[in-house]
Amino acid sequence: MKQLIHINDQIVFGATTLKDKTALENNNMALHVCLDPEKVMTNRNKLSQELNIPLSNWSLPWQKHTSNIYEITKADKQKGAFDKNTSIMNVDAVYTNEKNILIGVFTADCVGILLIDETTPCICCIHSGWKGTAQSITDKCVKELIRKNKIDPKNTKAYFSPSILFDSLEVGMEVVDQIKQLNFNIEPFIRYMPNQKAYIDNQGLNIQMLLNNGLNIQNIYPSKLDTKKELNDCFSFRNDKKTGEHFTYGYLK
Repeated sequence: MKQLIHINDQIVFGATTLKDKTALENNNMALHVCLDPEKVMTNRNKLSQELNIPLSNWSLPWQKHTSNIYEITKADKQKGAFDKNTSIMNVDAVYTNEKNILIGVFTADCVGILLIDETTPCICCIHSGWKGTAQSITDKCVKELIRKNKIDPKNTKAYFSPSILFDSLEVGMEVVDQIKQLNFNIEPFIRYMPNQKAYIDNQGLNIQMLLNNGLNIQNIYPSKLDTKKELNDCFSFRNDKKTGEHFTYGYLK
């Protein structure tokens, strides 16, 4: 199965699945955006078998571009795994300290972030399009994790999924106005155009939020895959309108 491997050791496994034109629905993992749910379930079952972690141990959100955050416990097992309507609703960031529960988020052009602290241990998955970024979801999530002693920012690593990058993410000034509400200098992450448009660096804005909360730059791993340009490996809503999604996931062993 085509995917970008982040980390694989004795404590935690994490990765992002990629588009694969040889797979069913191009390796789409998302039940909420698919043509054939049975094909998506075939993809999920294949991944489940490769990881040796049953779907009954998966727990997944149905994201709605919110800043809502949810702690997953054993009681949440299999939510969203077999049926989208059983998903953890209206949540765009999930985290857990529980072992053998696979959590994740779905993205096409949006940023997916996998946070890992092997010392506590804890994993967290964040979905942040520009709407989530404007609502500071990554900042809010990391602050909650630190406050609850789920992570130590100095020990936490952050891995980014493919997303639409700076040179491709063109937005209107109404989006820029929302981004300007963030509580740090956003000018390095905006490139103004003469046509009342601008390009924004969504990945960069989320990296800055991580740095502002004490993560070390050497522990942050951006993606170089631009979903707007990498047509073979990446899903893109802006390119295709109807598209599958990457799955950025992790679990504690």
